[in-house]
Amino acid sequence: MAQKNAVKTVEKVLALQKYTKTDIPKLRYAMLHTLFGYADGVSIVMKQIEGVLINQLNVPASNIFYLVGKSKARSPRVTQRKILLHRHPANRIMLRHFSDGYGGWYNEAIEKAINEAEKEIEEFITTRKIDVIIAHNSSHPENFISSVALSRFYRHYEQQGKKTPKYMLWWHDSHLERPRFEKPAKDVWRYLLEGVPGVYVEYILFINSMQFNQAHKYFLELDKHRGGYLEAMHANHDVIYNTTDTFIETYDDLITEKVDERLAQFLHDFKVLDKLTEKGQTLDDVLFCLQHTRIVGRKRIDFALRYCFELFKKVRRRKKFKSLYFFISGHSAENGVAKRQLKRLYKKLCKEYDTDDVILAFVEDNNQSRIKFEEFPRIFAKLGGFSTYFSEIEGFGNNLLEVMASGLIPVLYTYPVFEKDIAKYKFKAICLSKFEIDEESLRKTADIVCNRRKRKIWVNRNLEILRKKFSHRIIARKLQRGIIRRRMHV
Repeated sequence: MAQKNAVKTVEKVLALQKYTKTDIPKLRYAMLHTLFGYADGVSIVMKQIEGVLINQLNVPASNIFYLVGKSKARSPRVTQRKILLHRHPANRIMLRHFSDGYGGWYNEAIEKAINEAEKEIEEFITTRKIDVIIAHNSSHPENFISSVALSRFYRHYEQQGKKTPKYMLWWHDSHLERPRFEKPAKDVWRYLLEGVPGVYVEYILFINSMQFNQAHKYFLELDKHRGGYLEAMHANHDVIYNTTDTFIETYDDLITEKVDERLAQFLHDFKVLDKLTEKGQTLDDVLFCLQHTRIVGRKRIDFALRYCFELFKKVRRRKKFKSLYFFISGHSAENGVAKRQLKRLYKKLCKEYDTDDVILAFVEDNNQSRIKFEEFPRIFAKLGGFSTYFSEIEGFGNNLLEVMASGLIPVLYTYPVFEKDIAKYKFKAICLSKFEIDEESLRKTADIVCNRRKRKIWVNRNLEILRKKFSHRIIARKLQRGIIRRRMHV
């Protein structure tokens, strides 16, 4: 009898080592992150993954769950726990003292928070009987508490010989890619090794081709704690670029499709026509520019604003436009510091260029508007506008793809990942290799906003590239491969 039980135990363990393609629709999935349902790139990807699981891998929506710090989306499948939020006080302590360490009271507060988070994670996993976890950015200190807590859950279950869900990581960003995380204190480094993301990750999906090499030294350190981990990660990772739907079929859809009610809603919600009436102008007099990102320093919206003032000077000489409307569709981060700096810069530039015909507007000017973040690019494309995207660093460029998929031509800075992974596709865009406003780029931008025929050619070319190279089908194929790859622990 004992021998039979032993055989059954071995068979059970072996069965847990690998899922098959036929298992995929039957499994129960959980996505973990600090936020869900917002305008950030991670939230966008989470929704894309859910769509792929349902529409292409035949997973019922009832088998997909979320455990997050805060969610804008309301659903019985979404569990919110404040302890997992990146703005939780303990998480802020860990970020604030990243380089000088966590002594005394700080360490007590941190450990208490990690223990609380671990209990929430355990309860969520056990009550919902999760088979596969797709954790987003457990490689990034912005998720310090939740990432370490998730790793401890695995450690404690492994010590007890209990079954765990497969741990997959969607690696958007990490402490290895941001200059502000270059010098962790010794005790901070121990936390990073323990669980940001730590040794229990079984499969990693990077969003660009540079990230594995950036993570190599970190994996070497983990290999000292769990022999063979580096070799395993070589086999158990893939790269999935950000992908997008195309929101129009061709440029002509911007003229013929019936989405005018959203355009009218935008003009009403943000009092655009009122502002123009005060100036004695109409919509035809205005050049519209969309900055389709959150307001954070690294997005370099300050440069975009300078660029637009200079561009307006150029197009006004052509007697084509009488105003430029610069709209930021994402909300403030960093406690609103970047937004306050932008407002000060805007006042300075109005004086410097002796004009009040450049209008700066924020989505936050009307928090009651029902227009969704993802709708703004198509609205601005219908207005004949363009987009700025001068980020100095990005994991990939989700918002960049969104504006092109909606029919906008971007003016952008060629940040490192763009150069490595995106430039080869030959998108039609105005590209700057330095944060310098040069005459050539201004001329190209003026040409594209003033010439509808040229804009049509560029938009249609971008749509074609997106459909061929950035389809969600890519997510389905690679996600399936990750799910069925043999597990590294049980």
